[in-house]
Amino acid sequence: MMDVSDGFERFINFEGVDSCFYLYINDQFVGYSQVSHMTSEFNITRYLVSGRNTMTVVVLKWCDGTYLEDQDKWRMSGIFRDVYILSRPRNRIASYRITSKLYDSYTKADIAVEVHANTGVAVKLYSPMGELLGESYQQAGVTTAVFSCDRPSLWNAEHPNLYRITLQTDEEMIAEKVGIREVAVKNGVILLNGAAIKFKGVNRHDSDPVTGSVISREQMLVDLYLMKQHNINSIRTAHYPNSPIFLQLCDEFGFYVIDEADLESHGSVEAAHTQDNSGDYSGIALLVVRDDYEKAILDRIDLMITRDLNRPCVLLWSLGNEAGYSKNMEKAAKYVKQYDPTRLVHYQSMHELEGEEKADDSEAVLDVVSTMYPSSEWMKNDFLKKEDEKRPLVLCEYSHAMGNGPGDLEDYWQVIYSNDRFSGGFIWEWCDHGIKIGEDGNGKTKYAYGGDFNEPRHDGNFCIDGLVYPDRTPHTGLKEAKNVYRPIRVKSVDVSNGVYEFINTYDFSDLSEKLACTAQVTDAGKVILQEELDIQVPAKTSTIVTIPSLAGLTGASVYVRFIFSQKHDTPWSEKGYEIGFDQLLIYKEPNVIEPSPSQAAASVNYSEDKKYIYISGEDFDYRFNKSIALFDQLTFHHKELIEKPMAFNAYRAPTDNEWIKSKWNMFSFGNLTTKVYHISGEKSDSDVLIRSQIALGGHSYHNTFQLQTETAIFNSGEIKIKYKVQVADQRPYLPRFGVRMFMNKQFDQVEYYGYGPYESYIDKHQASYMGVFSQHISEMHEDYIKPQENSSHYGCEYVNISSGEILVAFQAETPFSFNASEYTQEELSAKRHHYELEKSGYSVVCMDYKQSGIGSASCGPFLLEQYQLKERDFEFEFWIKPTQIRFHETK
Repeated sequence: MMDVSDGFERFINFEGVDSCFYLYINDQFVGYSQVSHMTSEFNITRYLVSGRNTMTVVVLKWCDGTYLEDQDKWRMSGIFRDVYILSRPRNRIASYRITSKLYDSYTKADIAVEVHANTGVAVKLYSPMGELLGESYQQAGVTTAVFSCDRPSLWNAEHPNLYRITLQTDEEMIAEKVGIREVAVKNGVILLNGAAIKFKGVNRHDSDPVTGSVISREQMLVDLYLMKQHNINSIRTAHYPNSPIFLQLCDEFGFYVIDEADLESHGSVEAAHTQDNSGDYSGIALLVVRDDYEKAILDRIDLMITRDLNRPCVLLWSLGNEAGYSKNMEKAAKYVKQYDPTRLVHYQSMHELEGEEKADDSEAVLDVVSTMYPSSEWMKNDFLKKEDEKRPLVLCEYSHAMGNGPGDLEDYWQVIYSNDRFSGGFIWEWCDHGIKIGEDGNGKTKYAYGGDFNEPRHDGNFCIDGLVYPDRTPHTGLKEAKNVYRPIRVKSVDVSNGVYEFINTYDFSDLSEKLACTAQVTDAGKVILQEELDIQVPAKTSTIVTIPSLAGLTGASVYVRFIFSQKHDTPWSEKGYEIGFDQLLIYKEPNVIEPSPSQAAASVNYSEDKKYIYISGEDFDYRFNKSIALFDQLTFHHKELIEKPMAFNAYRAPTDNEWIKSKWNMFSFGNLTTKVYHISGEKSDSDVLIRSQIALGGHSYHNTFQLQTETAIFNSGEIKIKYKVQVADQRPYLPRFGVRMFMNKQFDQVEYYGYGPYESYIDKHQASYMGVFSQHISEMHEDYIKPQENSSHYGCEYVNISSGEILVAFQAETPFSFNASEYTQEELSAKRHHYELEKSGYSVVCMDYKQSGIGSASCGPFLLEQYQLKERDFEFEFWIKPTQIRFHETK
């Protein structure tokens, strides 16, 4: 019930309606609005009556504005943000604008509060601690109150200091939090308060598996807390302004924001061409070149700026995303710079429609060069050499996180840290946009993606491309990002004397102010030394530190891991929470593997027929299959170790990044046939040596692999397999190469010395470290929504797989990769959804000479050459050492 006789005016606010709506109060038409992700406000005073009122909101799924809202997301229409009615006095504040100016080397600041009101306004300024710093009374009209501060507490992501301003009339008060800060470009570098900064960022959509684009404050906090826990300091609102509350939270917790207008016209690429466009992307500008869209473009950008003008977290205004460039966009950029010269102007999509009149030079209106998915090599070798380009570079999207990825983050940051003109970047993207459709019989959540609702046009699983799963469980990719984004790095200077360089990548904080440091030394994975260090490094500098306890250490495999943890409690994590680490090698003995001393007095037994070679000893019985040049039976202490024949393996279930998979399939990498040209066995008193010459190939093409193998079986039952490989010319790089075994499923306990505890690859192991890790094989599967290669481990020296009765050790003198899974690579390749996977009934073990890297080519650059398994000649030797586990009675 409402009383309209109190003299107040009523305003109704819709913070987000997709795509447009008509508003009626008491059956009277009030108005119409569009722009889905922005606030629409109506004065409804004259439509209301005392007592009961009715409101009708007619929401349409599509409108002309839809053509400008072609973002990469689910198409979900309706009212998805807050709706509320404000009661305000007739004499009131119409608007206000808060700006700050810093001078005298940032030791003084002026805070200006411009007020538009039809009544007097008392303006007060309070310090971050709540102390009243100044007050001013402003008469009705357009007036400005200016407050001066000595030694102001500046706002930045590391220290989000917020002052408080109140604006009070006779009948209402408005409170606002404000950050004092200055953002500028100088000599091609983005400066905040005079210091060069790095955006350690992500792109974020409003997305939830149950509520869709309806996101509460509590859901926002989950995202922001997770980002803080994983060293993310920047957010690009992809690709529309977020809820006003979201930006207020970014002010409070400290995030740099690229605020992006609700403008994208991705579908115009195809619409602009009637035939195959042969990769021409200029069609994306089909709409923005039109005169009849000029006002719509400016309206969307103006709505964002006028709503978010007072948010200190917003450092850059973005004109939109992937809509092309034109005179209309240029006019909008000029308007932004004129209206708000205190921030930078960003836009990435610089394609112009062929045949149209071109816009002027974009350098005059765009403050940064923004690009998507360049290679780190382009940044390093090309960008800085452009003589006519002096602006900073922002990677508004990079390192595509889809599926098992990203695998190229560290390469980017090695380049980004090399020059201040590289301002950092924003990973695509934060969250998988899966939709919860139920649970399977085991309680696993079932997520749907494009095509699962029988829609005729969709992008498949291209919306499953985040650093976290839909329920915000972190991917291993988020763990990787966390340690790449770590605020401190350590390098070896003189290991033998315990000298290290500590590099502080904080922009505003001394290391000792934020973090505690622990040095943990391990030998072959066992902790042999641990001590707390007091490391003091000012922001953006490095310090050489000598640590006497680390000098002169030797052993089998000695590493030091410098672990950095929070010194203080924060809203998102407690004191002691690990922020990041660096692990460095101190000393390494050559890894020499010899056969174990045998307790069997008898020599090994040997026989053969046309199909098999039989090798047996006191506790083992092996069968070597001549048609595959590998074992198809291994019995040890009367236990079957393998259930199917061993096989050479050059395939993996393609990740989302592997556009090359069509070539892998062309050459039958996943369906190789073994051709044996020669095989012979030779027996001595202590072992049997089997030599072979074989080839591996598929259909239609000549053989891809030529192999020479040597397999030695010792009288202890231990096996040494050595192979030399030649890869045919004109073949793509290999997914992997190794040997695959289908072990009895009772072999379900895994211990390894290598990069863990997370899945690790040659280009994706920054979150992992060398150590000894133990897991049940069922725990080693990373359950990507679209199944793919997962959970391999890189840089291993050994892996032990145990049934509780028998332990099988796999060892090599050179580091190798391995994978142990309940699923086959064929199953992971064939199934579209994680909940469709069926276990193989085996413990599937892959011993790999190498695997290719992961990269981020699902949208990013091709996998860097140094991470491609493209060797044409290589060899590898590994051991299989089974032993019986002996149980001792306890007394």
